[in-house]
Parts: sequence; C-alpha cells; structure tokens
Amino acid sequence: MNHKKIELNSSINKDLELILVQIAKWHNFAPKLWNPDYRASTEAIEKTVQRIKNTKSEDLFLTIVEDEQSQMQGFIWAYKQENSQDSVMILSLYITEDFRGKGLAKHLKILLEEWCRNEGIKTIQTTTHYKNHNMIALNQKLGYIPGMVNMTKTL
Repeated sequence: MNHKKIELNSSINKDLELILVQIAKWHNFAPKLWNPDYRASTEAIEKTVQRIKNTKSEDLFLTIVEDEQSQMQGFIWAYKQENSQDSVMILSLYITEDFRGKGLAKHLKILLEEWCRNEGIKTIQTTTHYKNHNMIALNQKLGYIPGMVNMTKTL
C-alpha cells in the first residue's frame, strides 16, 4: 500500500477532480453504514468537493492510500480549526471494506500526527459514530480520549 498527500493548488486537473469526487462520495455515504435509511444527495457530494477546494492548502491535510494497482482504497481528511490554529479536526477517515483490518486507518492517523507535529498543532479532534466500535477502539489505542455524546431526536 502506498499513501499520497493530496496538494491542492489553483489548477485542479481531471485526475485530481476524480479523487476529490470519490472522497466526497465516501464521506457522504459513510453514514449509511450506521443508518440504513440515510440518503446522500448529489448536491451534498458537490458541496463536500467545494469545501475541500475552499480550504486553504496550508490548513488542509488530505491523504489517500492506494493499492498496488494505484487504486484509491481510502483517505483521511482533516483541517486546522479556524478558531484555534493549534487544533486539527478530522472530518473523515474511510477505508474500503476489502482493505479494512490491515492497519491503514492507523497509518493515516499516524501520518496526520506527524504533519500536526511539524505544523505546531497541539490537539487532534474527531467524531465517530457510536456504533463504529472498530474506530472507537483504534482511537483509544492511539490515545484519543472520549468526550461529548451528541444525541438527536427526529420529530
């Protein structure tokens, strides 16, 4: 497996656009893993691509993992917090089903930690669905401390 940090600049070519769209799809379809009724819209995917593109490159950590055939099998997307430049928020981390359990998510998080240290970042924040036991366990193994529980009631 190879990893590649995605660098955004003023000219986004076709290949990079396809990578961003795939990341946005995985990001927007992930809630379906926990909520079978969840539906991601084309509009939401397009907004996610724009959100990535609109993040200042120096504030963005976007890294993909590829298999031996250079096919993307996962990613991590994080950015420096606007209010506190010494904090990063992980917006999404996804590994395709066939490549889970191989240490890729851990590898991506460690790469993020290295980037944060180089950038003077003091804290990393993330959210995880309460049913995502594997990610919760990985986060705790890597030293993340559980915090708030967000609860919702649909009327």
